Amino acid sequence: MTSFLPAYTGVHCAARDEARGLRYVTLMRDGIHDRANWVKLLIGFAILFAVLQGTAAVFQSMRGEAGLYVAAATLATALLVQRVLFSSDWRREIGLSLGIPRARGIVAAIGVSLLALCVIPVFQLMQSGDSAFYPGAAWLAAGIFLQGGVAEEIVFRGYLYGHIRRGRGFWRAALISAVPFAAAHLYLFAVMDWTIALTALALSVALSFPFAKLYEMGGRTIWAPAIAHAVVQGAVKLIVIEAPEFPIAWMVVSLVAMWVVFLISSSADNRS
Repeated sequence: MTSFLPAYTGVHCAARDEARGLRYVTLMRDGIHDRANWVKLLIGFAILFAVLQGTAAVFQSMRGEAGLYVAAATLATALLVQRVLFSSDWRREIGLSLGIPRARGIVAAIGVSLLALCVIPVFQLMQSGDSAFYPGAAWLAAGIFLQGGVAEEIVFRGYLYGHIRRGRGFWRAALISAVPFAAAHLYLFAVMDWTIALTALALSVALSFPFAKLYEMGGRTIWAPAIAHAVVQGAVKLIVIEAPEFPIAWMVVSLVAMWVVFLISSSADNRS
């Protein structure tokens, strides 16, 4: 028995090292680690972002009026891009980013969203202005979830961050993916006053980190960040408060609330 243990331990270690090596090779093969794949990734990202923004513009879907069409167009394009640029099986992609999420991620997303929404009654008590729901708010909320939540998360977390994350740690992937994400939002300076555009850009980039964390917490699926993303976008579009300070207050509070997800730590969320 004594002579068997070293041999068994050696075989076990060799098998473990081989498994790790195969996993590393798989991550390197599937991830974005060379110039050709970076070019393909960015081309696909540009196509997806154009479809997302273009479909919303064509249908004039500012408050999710055509959220179903925007989400459907974005999803179809994402599957096509995956197939053409990365020769990826659509069933595999459904399983990775559109599959059944972990309950922990959904609970966290709902929790931080409710935390952010607490500012609304507090703000109403502190202000004398009237408030009301935008006409058809219930239907529009569903549209905002599909457009601002599902469609945008397919592009930014499911596609962009999801590809970059393979073979990299969480923070490195989140920082790298923030660069093309910010570049895609530079168009804001063409349609807004530069101070507003700069604020919106900074907020969007800052929110990309907790949204990526929710993506991880939800089992690398888009549903948890889609919930939080829809709430951040939808509150100022569906709740009408006659106070010019409300949009700024909402931006600050929602950003702080979303970053609370980092207080929920787990080694499983940061695995490579």
